[in-house]
Amino acid sequence: MARFEYSAVDDYGKTARGTISSTDQNSLRGALAGMGLYLVSARQVEEDGGRALFRKQVGRADLIELTYHLHTLIGAGVPLMSALSDVADQAGNAGFQEVLRDVRRNVQSGVSLSGAFALHGDVFPEVFVAIIRSGEATGNLEGVLKDLHRFLSWQEELGKTIRQATYYPATIVTLVLGLIVLLFTFVFPRFLSVFQGAVADLPLPTRIVIAISGFFRDYGPWMALGLALAVVFLRLYGRTEAGRLRIDGWKLKIPLAGDVIRSIEMSQFAHFTASLFRAGVEMTQTLAVVEKVIGNRVIAEVVRRAREELIAGGGLSVALHKSGEFPPMVIRMVSAGESSGNLDATLENVASFYDREVPATVKKAFAILEPAMTLLLAVVVMGTALSFFLALYKMVGAMGAGR
Repeated sequence: MARFEYSAVDDYGKTARGTISSTDQNSLRGALAGMGLYLVSARQVEEDGGRALFRKQVGRADLIELTYHLHTLIGAGVPLMSALSDVADQAGNAGFQEVLRDVRRNVQSGVSLSGAFALHGDVFPEVFVAIIRSGEATGNLEGVLKDLHRFLSWQEELGKTIRQATYYPATIVTLVLGLIVLLFTFVFPRFLSVFQGAVADLPLPTRIVIAISGFFRDYGPWMALGLALAVVFLRLYGRTEAGRLRIDGWKLKIPLAGDVIRSIEMSQFAHFTASLFRAGVEMTQTLAVVEKVIGNRVIAEVVRRAREELIAGGGLSVALHKSGEFPPMVIRMVSAGESSGNLDATLENVASFYDREVPATVKKAFAILEPAMTLLLAVVVMGTALSFFLALYKMVGAMGAGR
């Protein structure tokens, strides 16, 4: 992506100037056209290489801070331009500060706030821009900013919960795998010749350990190579539409993890759909945006088909029910909302339910995994120790009998 300084005009001849990130001038012209602007001139500007190298990446925490301060300032009656100046000056991230100052310049030159955000698509997600645009259209910018802040904060807390919950199981799994590789690759082979030479009829556990150790010794490098190739293949396959659809389908079928993924996607569907629909975005347009922000392609495909069903005159709940991917509770709530004409409120109830359910599901899943990993570690250690002790016991017995 390159940075361009541009000059453009709208249908009324009003000039807008600013900077934007784009791959080339043709892409720049298309981005501006999408906002009702016509490119007059553009000049690529060079960034300071050192500053670009060490600039902190804009993350969700920066967006949370932005939405909080904006909805607070606008709610207090502060003019938009002053609010943008304040949030830009207070931003702790130097890179984000530059983006916000550019947003302010574009707004000052006549671009809408959503349009100024859209010019930085690498920073502001499409759903973020769509919700801001709906707030501008309905005159409820403060309300949609508050909704955005609440949802982004929930996403951040969920991420922290998942990271904290996965730390211990990931540590245990790493230790178990490391111990297995260490034992069967370096420790056991040193004793194999002793056992095989001293005792003709080794105990079954010892023979199993010897067989596994021999397999690691003979085929370990090939296993590592095969695993690396499998990872590369899955990554490349996952970049294709068909591959990602199939892999995401597999993810939903994984015990425990599939339930967590589905719950997260249901929460995002409810949050985004409720926020956009309540902000005044027509439902088919809402679903078009939601489809793009849903992480799992299987669920996103269901949303796409639901949108097509709505365009054809069908109902949202019927389309979701046909897929078999949405839980019955979600379908019942959507159906109730359609019948009562209060769909945004029922979707908010769904979102509130999953706000509580997702962290609980994550904790429940890892509460099961933690003792399972500990048990696996104990079985590996005790099993290998038993195989050695049995072999040693038989060796001593054979030596005693030979005297």
